Amino acid sequence: MPGLSGALDIARWSLYSSQLAIEVVGHNIANANTPGYSRQSLQVQANIPITMGPGQIGTGVKATEVIRAYDTFINKQVDLKTSQYYYWQAQNTAMEEIETIFNESDEYGLNALMGEFWNAWGDLSNNPDGTAERESLIAKSGNMTQFINDVDYNLRQYQRYLDSSIQGYVNQMNTIISQIADLNAQITSIEVKGLINANDLRDKRDLLVEQLSEYVDINYYEEESSGQVMVYVLGGTPLVLGNSAYTLDCRQNATTGLTDIIWMDQSGRTVNITDKLEGGKLAGWVNVRDTKIDRYLGSLNSLVEELVWQVNSLHSEGVGAASVSSMTGTVQISALTDDLGSDFLFSDRFVPGGQFEVVVYDDAGEVANTYIIDPAGTTIGDLITEINTEAAAGGGEITASLNAEGYFTIQASGNHTFAVRSSLGAESSNALAIMGVNTFFTWSEESGTPASDRDDITQTLGVSADLLADSGRISTGYLDSNGKVAQGENGVALAVYSIQDKVITNLGGSGRNTTLDAYYSSLIAEVGVDVQNARTNEKYNAALLDQYIGRKESITGVNLDEESTELLKYQYLWQAAAKLISICDEMMQSLLSIK
Repeated sequence: MPGLSGALDIARWSLYSSQLAIEVVGHNIANANTPGYSRQSLQVQANIPITMGPGQIGTGVKATEVIRAYDTFINKQVDLKTSQYYYWQAQNTAMEEIETIFNESDEYGLNALMGEFWNAWGDLSNNPDGTAERESLIAKSGNMTQFINDVDYNLRQYQRYLDSSIQGYVNQMNTIISQIADLNAQITSIEVKGLINANDLRDKRDLLVEQLSEYVDINYYEEESSGQVMVYVLGGTPLVLGNSAYTLDCRQNATTGLTDIIWMDQSGRTVNITDKLEGGKLAGWVNVRDTKIDRYLGSLNSLVEELVWQVNSLHSEGVGAASVSSMTGTVQISALTDDLGSDFLFSDRFVPGGQFEVVVYDDAGEVANTYIIDPAGTTIGDLITEINTEAAAGGGEITASLNAEGYFTIQASGNHTFAVRSSLGAESSNALAIMGVNTFFTWSEESGTPASDRDDITQTLGVSADLLADSGRISTGYLDSNGKVAQGENGVALAVYSIQDKVITNLGGSGRNTTLDAYYSSLIAEVGVDVQNARTNEKYNAALLDQYIGRKESITGVNLDEESTELLKYQYLWQAAAKLISICDEMMQSLLSIK
């Protein structure tokens, strides 16, 4: 209505809008440092005018809605870059720890310790009768095997640490997923009533979505009709559908013993999504835990298996400072029917039809008998029968059996002693080395155990207890054709020393023909490349994320200088509206005073 009443309405609307604007600006200033807060602004428009004789007369201003500064594209880019950054940050953190475990920057890394091991064999080959050289070899070997044990143990411990962290991350994700679903419900209940924007709740939800992207790469979209956000793991597995949350579960894998990440719907249907995760710290941890550490452990185990075999196969058919009265293997035999060609860690090295000899000495050290062992079959029982049959046909000075603990044993009778060697002019069967008889290195093994259930040799690698008790039993030379050891015989020690230069075909199934030292160096180089790759990608994605966060802040962030300017503007508008009311009041008083 025109006139003073209309002017008062205009002033009233102006006061109301100015007051609301001041409240919005104040809200911005108060939340300038609130994480996830988006700058808000009051939207106004002119009221519907009144048409009169002169034309349309305005009726003032109307506040329509409070909107927040928001850019869907930029927000999604921030979430994407957040996932990529945290993926590489997790990998970089893990790889730096793994690099420390291998410790090759230090003089006591495995490269250095292997070098000392080879050199100790070289020193022994120069003086095969030297006690000091034998003890030095034992010490250097112990240092090397302990380091290998430690690397294996620490890698597996760190793998379990990552596994535990993954379980923690899943729990945190479930909390976030549930909160997003709850906010969906709250936003819908508020906005469905009319033109009311649940801006603060939307900010909280966006912040939660961003936090969720720290753990895993996600896709999401907002349903226009309800304002609810639908969140999916890449690949289409839903995490949030409206106000329904699809939580994740952690279950132990029966094969690996590590945690699988399981998606579950309301009906109880489950899907293993461990291998489907991309981006975020969760996928970064999973990648290191399941791929990188397993690969490093596998390569280290292949190296150690080859090292053990190369040394033991030479050592098992050599002789130390003196013959012995008994030899006992270090591989536990589960049954006499266990097959040397299939039921042992090194069964692939067994040579059917191969031979070895047992040379027996009397109490004067003279050769009493030589037995050529060539079992008709390939089982432990066949081997024991062959030795006992051959010995019985001769002087019966030795017997073979499984002892009470299930270890293969050759025992001399009376004052007899014996030594073993590869049968002259015949190929070795490798049977002794397979069973850990007269070997340098030992490991924990039970025959007949499926390969999938065997522990890696790196976990239990050690030096033979017999050698630790008596370094004189270290095989340094070979028996000659007369069954004696020539003075200064160093054949075994020299052969072992030469292993470091031996090119091994397809070492560890790698397809490469290489030396043991070069193989390990390539493993360390692989770790180094992975470390550098993770470090570079973390820095690159950090810079990229900062750029997008900067662009987001330029849109959504609160600038206190700008808000102060806005506050002054609306203060002046409020004052002007108040002045208009005062003027209208004076005019009304003037009219009322007319008589």
